[in-house]
Amino acid sequence: MRIHLVRLDRPGAVDAEAIWEYLQVCRARTEDEAAGLGPLEGCHSLDEVRRFGLPEVARQARGDDLPPGFVPALQFAAMDPSGKLVGMIQLRLQLTEALLRSGGNIGYSVRPDCRRLGYAGLMLDECLRQAATLGMSRVLITCSPSNLASRRTILSRGGQLENVLTSTSGRPVERYWIELLTE
Repeated sequence: MRIHLVRLDRPGAVDAEAIWEYLQVCRARTEDEAAGLGPLEGCHSLDEVRRFGLPEVARQARGDDLPPGFVPALQFAAMDPSGKLVGMIQLRLQLTEALLRSGGNIGYSVRPDCRRLGYAGLMLDECLRQAATLGMSRVLITCSPSNLASRRTILSRGGQLENVLTSTSGRPVERYWIELLTE
């Protein structure tokens, strides 16, 4: 099984229709919280993906005129060999106090019908390579204690639990650091 991470700040990298369909499929599973969507999370129509989401993804990648609390970030779509969008992952290049507490450097989600197939690990592997290429020496990844699949993925990539904190919403958050091999 293979995937390819596509940077969404590149014009035409992934069509807006595929992103909108991914958002709808993820939102249909109301018990799940899709992470790693960046500015696409707030899009509630195909038009919003086109007019707001994708331009905001590009702006965050450039680090241009970011609102308070936002950091430069790279947004990726994970595509399987057939071209199906199977997941989204965001690499935040800096940490604010809020991200240090409960968001981390990397957030990701996998399409519900593609879970338990190894895509999260493949996405994380690729994202960790990107982070190392950019000179990052370690990254913080967080997850809910109830998200056993995410915990397993993080641990299998060398994640070291630092602690469990309470998020601003009052939920516990496990905080894991992964040391990166830089070239």
